[in-house]
This record gives sequence, C-alpha cells and structure tokens, in this order.
Amino acid sequence: MEAQKKYGIRGFPAILFISPDGGVIKNHSGYMPPDNFLPVMEDVLKKETEFQEKLAKYEENPDDVKLNREIAILFLQRQQIEKALPISKKMPDDVELNREIGFYYLGKNQIDEALQISEKMPDDVKLNSRIAITYLKHRAMEFQQKIELALSFSNKVIEKDPKNSTGLLPNLHIEIGLAYAMQLQIQAGKEGVDVSELAENAVMHFQKIVDNYPKSNVYDRSQYYLGITYSLNKQYDKSIEALEKLINHTGDDQMKQAATRQLERVKGLAAEAGETSDN
Repeated sequence: MEAQKKYGIRGFPAILFISPDGGVIKNHSGYMPPDNFLPVMEDVLKKETEFQEKLAKYEENPDDVKLNREIAILFLQRQQIEKALPISKKMPDDVELNREIGFYYLGKNQIDEALQISEKMPDDVKLNSRIAITYLKHRAMEFQQKIELALSFSNKVIEKDPKNSTGLLPNLHIEIGLAYAMQLQIQAGKEGVDVSELAENAVMHFQKIVDNYPKSNVYDRSQYYLGITYSLNKQYDKSIEALEKLINHTGDDQMKQAATRQLERVKGLAAEAGETSDN
C-alpha cells in the first residue's frame, strides 16, 4: 500500500519504470502483451534521456526561472516532491508551479496541504476547480460537509470564469450534479424523506450543461444523468423527454444503447405508477 500511494498506482497489474534515484519515468496500468513492450521501453529511454539533458541545463543555469519551473514540475510528475519543494522555495510566488504542487497534493488526497497552496492564490480558477472536485469525490466525508466545501470553491470558479474561458465549467457542473444525484438515489427509497431539493440541485447543474455547453465532451452524459435524475424523483414524463432527446441526437452508439435501456425502464416505471394511481 505504501508503494501504491507513493507512486500513484491506481490499478493492478501495474508496470513502473523507476530511475536510479527513485523517480517514476512511466507508470503503465493494465496488462501489456509482449509485442507492445519494446515501444514502451523505447519511450521510457527517450523520456529519461530528455529529462537528464534538461536537468544538466538546469544545473548549468540554476537561476533560470523557466528551467527551475520546468524541472520542479518534472520532479512532481516523477513523484519526487522532495526534490520539487526546494526549487519552489526559490520562487514562492510562481503561480504555475504552485498550482502543480497543489495538483500533486490533491492527487495524493492530501487536501490540507493543497489548501495551504490555495491560500497563496485564492482566485486561481484551475486549482479551485480541482479542489472542488476532490471534495465531491471524497468517500470518507459526509455528503453535507463535502458539498458545502466543494461549493465554496466551485462558486469561486464560476465567479472568476463566467464565460468558461478555461473550459472547466461543464466538468465542474456535471460533478456537482452527480454528487446531488447520487445522494438523491440513496435517499429516494427512504420513507418520509423529502428529496425535492436534491433533485432540483442535480437538475439545475445538468441543465446548465445542456443549455450552455452543447459542444462540451460531457453534453451527452449530462442529458443521460438528467433523465435518470428525473426518474429518481418520479418525474417520468420529463425523464422520458430527456432520454428521447438524447437518443435522437447522440452519435455515440454506446450512449444511445444505454439511454434506450433507461428509457424502457422509465416507461415501465411510469406505467406502474399509472396503474397504482388508477387503483
């Protein structure tokens, strides 16, 4: 587990190429057939050669700001933060480097350390977006706590980038919508629990993508989740409308098949609800 955390291993099997000083040159997850191994080895050798060449330039020009930043970021990518941090101390106000350090900590789920970086640059849209999404995906945190923390950072992103110049808003909206929708799914089957607010919030975020970001890579997913959210809230007509719209416009065959299956399920639920009300 320690090696898994240190080297950022996300699944098994995993193949790691490690430099003599412990840097991760390449991390490959999943099975690799023998025929594919040689090109990977060649890529590893190329990457390590390029890194060593850049490191030599850095050692010759230790005051070059650009080289300092590039080498520090490469150390972060190689999972060697202990080598990146001394460089960052030479340039404590460098936004790009601080952001990458924040990303590194978030990737390790070290949120407190990332928040310390955020305090240096509280209006950084990219870091705030990543922090918000990290909170949303935090499994050990209660829903209300993580949604409040996530919204405190996502609101900064929306305020600073209302026109989506960074391209981050669609993904941020879908992650927030999913957090509400998943909580809705948990609570929907419980007797006496009012889930209307959860449903409204999930719908609001999915609908923002549908209305404002039709060219985003999460547009189809947002319509799909919109249909599911409506069905969880027993708004079957709206669910059917959203799923039929998705089926008619999507060019993704897998998405079309998934939406078709959901549509059949929702029509069945709608029919059952109609029979119950008639009785």
